[in-house]
Amino acid sequence: MTYHFNLTGALGGRTQAICKDVLPIMVPHFTGEIMGTIKVDELTNEEYHARPEISKSSLDAIHKSIAHFETPFRKATAKMEFGTAFHTLMLEPEKFDGQYLKCTNLDGRTTEGKKLKAELDLEAKEQGKKLLKFSEYEDLMRMKEQTEKHPRFKSYFESGEPETSIFWEMQGVGCKCRPDWMINGGEYIIDLKTSNDASPDNFAKSVANFRYHVQDAWYTKGVQMATRKSPTFVFIVIENVAPFSVAIYVLDGKSKDEGWMLADKDLRKYVEYKDTLPDDRYSGYSPDAVELSLPRWAFKEIYN
Repeated sequence: MTYHFNLTGALGGRTQAICKDVLPIMVPHFTGEIMGTIKVDELTNEEYHARPEISKSSLDAIHKSIAHFETPFRKATAKMEFGTAFHTLMLEPEKFDGQYLKCTNLDGRTTEGKKLKAELDLEAKEQGKKLLKFSEYEDLMRMKEQTEKHPRFKSYFESGEPETSIFWEMQGVGCKCRPDWMINGGEYIIDLKTSNDASPDNFAKSVANFRYHVQDAWYTKGVQMATRKSPTFVFIVIENVAPFSVAIYVLDGKSKDEGWMLADKDLRKYVEYKDTLPDDRYSGYSPDAVELSLPRWAFKEIYN
């Protein structure tokens, strides 16, 4: 099924502040416990991630084991850093030049190239910026160029709010999400993804492998709690390799239901762990022997 969203009406006029009539608290910076559902506009990405509430990434870790959840998050990979740079370029372009420095097209194997690289590293550090490789910067610009050529991409970003932090309580647990972009007070949630292959078949696999359907469910629940609306969650995927094609996807009902069932199961797992007496808790994988079966594709003889 192909979805054609009529965003003209949704984007007409000035976007209203999300849930301004239903939220009792509007605080840009806070450290206390969450009481009720609130939306925060001015929380930095670092401040958001430092908060203790359960996020989609938390659910991913809990899904493996509580021990994985309690382990500090690993350092961001180069791919993750590249994705963050693209998000900044597209969603908050006014901040891009203040956060990133472009490296020149140097040869890092030569003495001169190594010297220039060291000088740029120092310059970036002094300015509090992240140094982008020349190839990374060029790819970012090509990706942006392709979004500008796409017939529908622009309409999603003519009006809206980037990186809004939302907090709510569910099953007695503080929860949080941070949509990339929201339109018309939460009617649409736009999530930007980068991928080396944005084709339908490949992205469907990515949804399953990276639990993007859980993200869809979790963010939808958070925005529903905050805005009393039923948002449409839209994935916009931009390839990070040539030809840098753009694709737009919406999950079907069954995929969304599966995502919510997994999110709910993971949260209940966390709640049950916290409700268990400390001396009786076990945070790793099952302490019992678990019978395993090969994945179906690995049965080369039985199913032949």
